[in-house]
Amino acid sequence: MPLIHEILTKSSADYPHKEAVVCGDNRISYKELDRVSIKLANFLLSHGVNYQDRVGIFTNKSIEEIIAIFAVLKMGGIFVHINPQFKEHQLSHVISDCDIKALFVNDYKSAVLNKAYTGNSPIDLVVSLSSKLNLNKDIFNNIHNLDDILKESSPDKISNDKLSENDIASIIYTSGSTGMPKGVIVTHKIFHDSTVISASILENNHDDRLICVTPFSFDGALSQLFTSCLVGGTLVQQQSNFPKDIVNTLINEKITGFHAMPSLWSILLQKHSPFAKHDYPDLRYISIIGEVFPQNHLDSLRKILNKSKFYMMYGTTEAFRSTYLPPEDFGRNKSSAGIPFPGVEISIVDEQGNICPPGETGEIVHKGVFVSPGYWNDSDKTAETFKDGSLYTGDLGRLDKDGYLYFVGRKDSMIKAQGYRISPEEIEECIYKVDGVKEAAVVGVSGNEIGVRIKAIIVCKEGNILTDKDIISHCRNRLPNYMVPGIVEFRSDLPRTATNKINRSELC
Repeated sequence: MPLIHEILTKSSADYPHKEAVVCGDNRISYKELDRVSIKLANFLLSHGVNYQDRVGIFTNKSIEEIIAIFAVLKMGGIFVHINPQFKEHQLSHVISDCDIKALFVNDYKSAVLNKAYTGNSPIDLVVSLSSKLNLNKDIFNNIHNLDDILKESSPDKISNDKLSENDIASIIYTSGSTGMPKGVIVTHKIFHDSTVISASILENNHDDRLICVTPFSFDGALSQLFTSCLVGGTLVQQQSNFPKDIVNTLINEKITGFHAMPSLWSILLQKHSPFAKHDYPDLRYISIIGEVFPQNHLDSLRKILNKSKFYMMYGTTEAFRSTYLPPEDFGRNKSSAGIPFPGVEISIVDEQGNICPPGETGEIVHKGVFVSPGYWNDSDKTAETFKDGSLYTGDLGRLDKDGYLYFVGRKDSMIKAQGYRISPEEIEECIYKVDGVKEAAVVGVSGNEIGVRIKAIIVCKEGNILTDKDIISHCRNRLPNYMVPGIVEFRSDLPRTATNKINRSELC
């Protein structure tokens, strides 16, 4: 079984001068990407980064972050791409949780890193992806610049006999049901299997030009990177998510494949977006994955992209991809998330773990390829979620008599919005730090044009008066944008269950 970074070695030989990655005005060929990632891998090894050490990447979109991903893989390390929207407390949690030894960072993110550490740094080595880096040199004193590294490091090939397909390639941090992000372990085998099977399903080839709109802290973005690399295609990193900028990229870069969450498609369909005013003759397919997509939005999208193939998908970070709806089935099963990927078995179970008959709603269970070994540093949560080689997703769904999956929603209180799984407890914990808040509860509510919105319900302490601006401003300064409540409601008390727990179902 090949290791996931070996796909770059092969494409470098097969398509040496082909564009591998485009980011704004910057472009890099397969041959050059392979060459510089080897040089960076040798630098990491020579500076004390060892087999299966964790290496963080905290940056905005750039070609340099892709060089870093492949370099870490080639030297046998584990790359941890940290969500660029994370604030300092989330950043320090990830660094501490998986004991990051080296960190790649650009200047846009140096301010967050400075706030995260005002004392001793737990990081041995910092590599700057920018020409300058405004870090506190008293705390971060072992700083190197990527441009200098690539001028000086050895281009010698790396032989890593220790590495096997079951070794960890990455840890992907996603919101936990009890607050801080938890790390999902992804092996070389999972990346390789999902890449080969996805490329086959989507009929990817060396003429494809795939647009990547999400950061590599998303499994979907990593899937696009590796799929494009496998077939010798071109990955175009989208730096701005404004509709007009996405439209320009689709047209100017002759994009053939577009993978996105329903929330982004809904934004593209908004009244003032130019998306509907253009044709996209090169766009061979789109894939839609994430939260439920409103039927009227789907119909509008189909009308605009009437020559593109549509793939509806369902998956989780813990198992990458579970099901897909083939384009030929779209007309008669368009509200379905489809059939299992090759090598995957999907079942629906009740509260006792019994298999549900067709049509009955229960928890979605994924068995077969792509299943993670578990959560990093969390054996209890791993035992609860992964049982007998199966992933118990925490999502609710039902199967019809022909085996097509229909996604219903979350089993727990987690919110799915903008492609993220969001912990209401983490937002509530932030809100409780506002002076004058007595109680807070956060839920997801159906939005109008952009899908699920986050709603915060607040009870003030006696004698205190707060406004929605107070709550939103506080959250915006401390949470990523996708976690900031869009709706704030004040009440005199919160509804309770018979056991005195907050009744979230009455808050929507």
